Amino acid sequence: MSASVVILCERSGRYGTCAAQHHAGTADEDQARKSAEAAGWSTRGPDLCPAHAPRRRGGPPCGNNPNTRLTPGDQAAVAEFLAYLKRRAERTP
Repeated sequence: MSASVVILCERSGRYGTCAAQHHAGTADEDQARKSAEAAGWSTRGPDLCPAHAPRRRGGPPCGNNPNTRLTPGDQAAVAEFLAYLKRRAERTP
C-alpha cells in the first residue's frame, strides 16, 4: 500500500467543517496541490473545495469582494460612512 496526499476542505460552517476531500494520487505535496488547483480547489491559505473556493472572476456578492458592484444605495451608505469617519477624524486632536 502506498501513501497518498488527501486534501480536506477547511471551510467551517453551521454543522462543522466541509467533508469534501481531494485524493491527489501522489505522495508529493507540491504535486498534490497542483492536482487540487487543477480540480478547482483553492490551496492558497486555507484549503477550500471548489464549492467554497473564491471565484477567480466576480466572486461572491459581499463587501469583502473587490469585484462586487455596489448598488446606488450601497454606494450612498459607503459615502455617508466615509464622510462620518472624516468628520470624526477632524474632531480628534
